[in-house]
Amino acid sequence: MFKKTFLALACSTVLVACGGGGGNSSNNSNSDNGIPVAPKSDLDKAKQLIDTTNIIIAYFDSFDSLQTQYQPTFDAISDAGNDIGNATSLVITLAALAQEDAQGATKEYNAAALEQLLKDSETYDGYYYPDYKLSNNNLNVSVKPDSVTVTGSVNAQYWKDYVWNSQTSTGQDIFGDDATITVSNLKLEAPFTASAKTYNFKITAGSTITTKNKVNEDVSLTFKSDSTAQLAYKNSAPLENQGNTTPETAEFKFSNVVLKAKDVELELTELSSKAKQIQFKNGANTESEIIPSELIFKGKAIAGSENLNLDASIKLNNDLSKVIDVSNGETLTNFINADLNIKLSGNVKGGASAIKPFSVDLTAKRNEYQKGTANIKVSVDKDALTVDLKTDNLIGANPNVSHEPTVSAKISHVNGAFVDIANIDTFTSADIKVGTTKYGTVNKVSGSVYSATFTDNTTKAIAP
Repeated sequence: MFKKTFLALACSTVLVACGGGGGNSSNNSNSDNGIPVAPKSDLDKAKQLIDTTNIIIAYFDSFDSLQTQYQPTFDAISDAGNDIGNATSLVITLAALAQEDAQGATKEYNAAALEQLLKDSETYDGYYYPDYKLSNNNLNVSVKPDSVTVTGSVNAQYWKDYVWNSQTSTGQDIFGDDATITVSNLKLEAPFTASAKTYNFKITAGSTITTKNKVNEDVSLTFKSDSTAQLAYKNSAPLENQGNTTPETAEFKFSNVVLKAKDVELELTELSSKAKQIQFKNGANTESEIIPSELIFKGKAIAGSENLNLDASIKLNNDLSKVIDVSNGETLTNFINADLNIKLSGNVKGGASAIKPFSVDLTAKRNEYQKGTANIKVSVDKDALTVDLKTDNLIGANPNVSHEPTVSAKISHVNGAFVDIANIDTFTSADIKVGTTKYGTVNKVSGSVYSATFTDNTTKAIAP
């Protein structure tokens, strides 16, 4: 049961079903219309711990219907991603061709000029290999030494296949995914011609790309705030001359980017990263690579009255100014030292009869070679549990030999009841306590079947 609980908590962060029938709230003898009430005795507190565990497992078990129940929503998101991805690829291609052709000058490109640039770029040894078929084109690209702005609209089809007719010895390009693309003030700022050590890039607030496909489905991608990036090099030079030089540092931050499709809205509140150039030693060789030292993701999805929110971050705490020796994998002096924080929350119906608020808050840390810790706070409506995990023997005596780390856990209720498990993989029974007093025992009956027996000789089944 408790192993299943951990799996349910972990799976909930990506909305993946963990199976099992689960319990139901009718087993909760310490609730009033779904609202937990204070137990009258410590024995009741011990029972409430098991009741709450069953309620939470049952809620996350109901997620096994998400794939079927929300398939139209998943399809809408997938289709939206395809439509907006195609449109963005075309717009960026045209902007890049115009910027390159301008060679640092201020210049305007109308539809005819853009189509000629596109055709030239898709012609090889006198043969034309088109990726796009454009019509009703009134796009305009305005190029300046430090920016490119795209506006207007175009009907576009995208190359899908090439069919050869052996009887006539002729071929034909096949195009599809027809869409009307509208671009509103998409502005990209970058030091295209400057010679510098540090380069700043920006997609300005208000930039929008909208598509309408052949079944009149609208999709829009809007940058509500400036999104930025920065590259810093050791030596000053024009950006195009940096070639394969590894940056000293790199960072980016996308802010308030919104994708809308049908009745679904996805908002990327923040996606940011910071990276540094690190020296890695592997045997006699030392190489420089740039790796992320910090990553932040904040976003939400809204579909009707249901919503999901995700706030996650990971940060490396290693001293990245030193050479990291990876010759023998992780060692006592060279191991991944990191903090991980994930909070998933929202209001989701799942397979239940009503929408309920839930949250899973995970804080994990590894700052020792063989050990790691994690704290998970999980709540469903008014029911909540805290799980404290400790992992030992992460690497084992021999890093090259497969082994299983030892994971201990403490599952606690806010009322003070808890269960301590020394090893979640091998335990067969564990005491249910309040303070130092035992009020029951969790027993493994068989396989994944567990039960709780209390000091008043009552028994409660535990959700498998």
